[in-house]
Amino acid sequence: MPTSPDELVTYLRLTPEFGGTRFGPFEGVEVRLGSDPDRCHIVLPEALGVRAEHVKLIRQGPQNLILTPSERTATVFLYKTGAHRPVQLNTPTAVRPGDSFTVVTADGPRFVIELDELPPEIKARREESRRVATGRRRLSAESMGQEVKRQAWTKLLVMGPMQMAQRVALYIKSGAIYQPRNIILFATIASGWILGGVSTCRISGFKKQLQQQEVKVESCEQELAFAQNMTGDSTEYKLEQLAQEITSARGLGPGLEEDDALRDAWKKSLRLVFDQRESYKWITNEKSPKAARFADWRERALAEEDIDPDTGRLLVWLAASPGRRTSEYTELTDSESVDVCGAGPLGMTFRQAVRLGIPAQADALVTRNFEEVYESKEQTRALLSATLEAAGLPPLQDGEEIEVGHEQVAQGRAYCLYVEGQDDRKNPRRTLRALARQLGPDSDLLPQVGTIHASTARIAKYWAADITRVDYREKDPGITFESAPPGAVLSSLEARGAWALKRTADTLARAVALPCIAVLSGDAKTADTILGEGNSPSAINCLVLDCRLRNEG
Repeated sequence: MPTSPDELVTYLRLTPEFGGTRFGPFEGVEVRLGSDPDRCHIVLPEALGVRAEHVKLIRQGPQNLILTPSERTATVFLYKTGAHRPVQLNTPTAVRPGDSFTVVTADGPRFVIELDELPPEIKARREESRRVATGRRRLSAESMGQEVKRQAWTKLLVMGPMQMAQRVALYIKSGAIYQPRNIILFATIASGWILGGVSTCRISGFKKQLQQQEVKVESCEQELAFAQNMTGDSTEYKLEQLAQEITSARGLGPGLEEDDALRDAWKKSLRLVFDQRESYKWITNEKSPKAARFADWRERALAEEDIDPDTGRLLVWLAASPGRRTSEYTELTDSESVDVCGAGPLGMTFRQAVRLGIPAQADALVTRNFEEVYESKEQTRALLSATLEAAGLPPLQDGEEIEVGHEQVAQGRAYCLYVEGQDDRKNPRRTLRALARQLGPDSDLLPQVGTIHASTARIAKYWAADITRVDYREKDPGITFESAPPGAVLSSLEARGAWALKRTADTLARAVALPCIAVLSGDAKTADTILGEGNSPSAINCLVLDCRLRNEG
């Protein structure tokens, strides 16, 4: 009886000139080759220039596979069946049984890809095991986990880029998003309303509203063109396009593409988050208190009615700092390059809270001789007064009674002193209500919701609140994001602006990278728990993103 393709397993065979050794059988989704014996199925000498994990062969379906370099600097050459010259791989590439590949150089050891049956002795042992074991005994947690992972990877990899492209194209062509006819209809109605009010409205008001509609229509046209560009092969997507797909924030892609300064800073941050994924390991641990606190913030941010959905999807990631600490206070460096305390799930500085209109209590970081400082009323008052003055507030008055608390923020060396009392930075609900007033659709200093830079400018406004010369309480706050991309606005503020630009880029990078890290961890249930059911991005987009980052300089 012929063997079903589903029963075939993977083998790799060296060509005769390299000994003809056959490696396998490999029944898992991946076969990894490299110099690290703990990570690879086939170990090659590091002295030949082989990376710790150099190349992966991924089982895509019954007879289809994908070959991909594991690192940007890992050199892999593919010989298609019948071809006499190899091609160097930079991205995941579909291969077939009979194709072969080399690592490091085109003339190196050549591995031929094969699919074949299991050896007779293994099949015999398994048949005997099946006769002895009942179905219930075979249904172990391990076997279920392996099957779920196998099906997930199969589904992921069988979804070819062109299939996904057709779905996106259909979604656009159907008018489900960015419906041009609706945009034109809206612009026509708005224009009619403007013309109809000539007798009662001032001409200056007409011009302003007309300009607003023109900006909105132009923005929608740019976003439509951007979306239509995504109907090609997913491996050719720009990073900005992938970011939009992964976050579901429709304005993020065009916003990054039209903002050179922010886009460049974001790309650097994006690579850094992936490189430092161990610092964010808590996000794939549903038992972590920090993950629970993040999930609570996520639910509140996404449900806040006075913040537009695109901005809400990005605000979520203000609470996704690296490390595992779950205390109310944290140590950070502010826009003045001073080490200070941050409070609450967002790690917000006191000055930032004041400028955003969030009631907060003064705090101060102590890194040396804490016990001596804490026992001295003069020293504690001096430190807390300095925090007040840095936020543009008067210092503590002589004789003013305060109760001072403290919390350790770094093992053995750093503490935050703080005035006891109501501090809304520690209350997610109150923090969000305050942010809705500053970042909502009708907020000052920001582009209209639905325009190109609307969501990225709102994240930038949040971080700019820590800059000394920026004060949203004033009639002239010292900054506006209405007429220029946020990257250009922040870049004009020199070092302090560079600080806010980096923090903005970090937030946007986490919004893209951390969902992918959760999804690619291989545990769909955990990803849904951390990200919210239905919020997990497409694993194929995440794979393409990861590969693009590794292969781009």
